[in-house]
Amino acid sequence: MKTILLAVAFLAGLCVVRAVDYNSSDVNQFTAQFSSINHIANDLETFTNQQLDKSFDFLLLAFTFDKYDLDRPGFEKLYRKLSDKAWEDTEKLVKYQSRRGLHVDLNGVQTGVLGQLNEGKVGGKTTLLDSNELSSLKVALGYEKILADESHRIHKKISHAHDKGAAYDPDVAHFLDEEIIEYQSGTIRKLTGYIHNLHSIIEESNTKDMGIHMFDEYLDKAE
Repeated sequence: MKTILLAVAFLAGLCVVRAVDYNSSDVNQFTAQFSSINHIANDLETFTNQQLDKSFDFLLLAFTFDKYDLDRPGFEKLYRKLSDKAWEDTEKLVKYQSRRGLHVDLNGVQTGVLGQLNEGKVGGKTTLLDSNELSSLKVALGYEKILADESHRIHKKISHAHDKGAAYDPDVAHFLDEEIIEYQSGTIRKLTGYIHNLHSIIEESNTKDMGIHMFDEYLDKAE
């Protein structure tokens, strides 16, 4: 019985080998793609463009606090740092997808994360150039949470726990864990703390202006 099973397995192996002709002159069949990378190719491309959009959006937010009438070097430093990290993540994502044999179109996202933040919002749309200290932190937190939800969704889609092995790609999951997800959770926690601290400062009307100034100085040192 074991001999028969071994023979069947051997023949099956030959069929697999013959299915891919490694002596073929058609170079298009030789790619760096393997496992289930194609299962989330479009998702990774969209997420990459979202990170690229984030880089420019947060750079614009940084400029908002580097004006003659709103000079907040701490806030400017915070948002420039987030912008730089988004740019670095874009580069990492492009390089990773290239390593896995994918092509990436960097053409931005039409609706974008800001569009998602504005969905169903009452009292006007989110505009980065009109942000103040507290509202900018709320925008930043919302932005980070949307991208965090997206990275978790991709991770779940490629996880064997979700698709029962049909689309399992541990390499993608490991990349997201190490390069994206761990940073996102820390940033969300940090921004949440900033919002609550600044809100408490603003509630003290007699010392509000001085409190915001000191909070900005804290950001300048902490970031």
